[in-house]
Amino acid sequence: MSSQLRRVSSLFAVSVLGVALLQPFGGAAAAKSNRAGRLQGTWRVQFNPVNCQTGAPLAPFAVRLSFARGGTVTEVTSSQAFLPGQRTPGLGVWNHIDDNAYRAVIEGFILFDSPAPGVFKRGVQRLMWDIEIDGDQMTIASTSQFFDANGNPVFVACASATGTRFEDAQDED
Repeated sequence: MSSQLRRVSSLFAVSVLGVALLQPFGGAAAAKSNRAGRLQGTWRVQFNPVNCQTGAPLAPFAVRLSFARGGTVTEVTSSQAFLPGQRTPGLGVWNHIDDNAYRAVIEGFILFDSPAPGVFKRGVQRLMWDIEIDGDQMTIASTSQFFDANGNPVFVACASATGTRFEDAQDED
């Protein structure tokens, strides 16, 4: 075997061994440190809505958010303002603004009118969020627009929200 071939073989073996040794140390700890300040992942969020015009508080509710690589977001709400099955999960997009600032726009369908007049009509709810991330914590300033089935504006609500990153049991220390 030539000395050059032995040298290449040795370098290859050292590289493979190095990667193999780094694997046990790169798992959850590396993933945890790499996501600090990043939006990507799933979050538990508590929303505190208010009437945008009067500032009167509305009933708070929990939301689960999942921000995917590539800029898509899925939102599921527990808001009791909607009847069971009245609103679909929200789908949308997000983008990085700068540092730890992000924006998201999400839409969910309202499938049928509320029985109470003037509340929610069949149409679309559009959520527009300004998001700040601080480690595994988030804050959101939200505006929510409601449109009827013809695209006419019906109602606007505002909210602030705080959230924490959803982690599995293996990531908890």
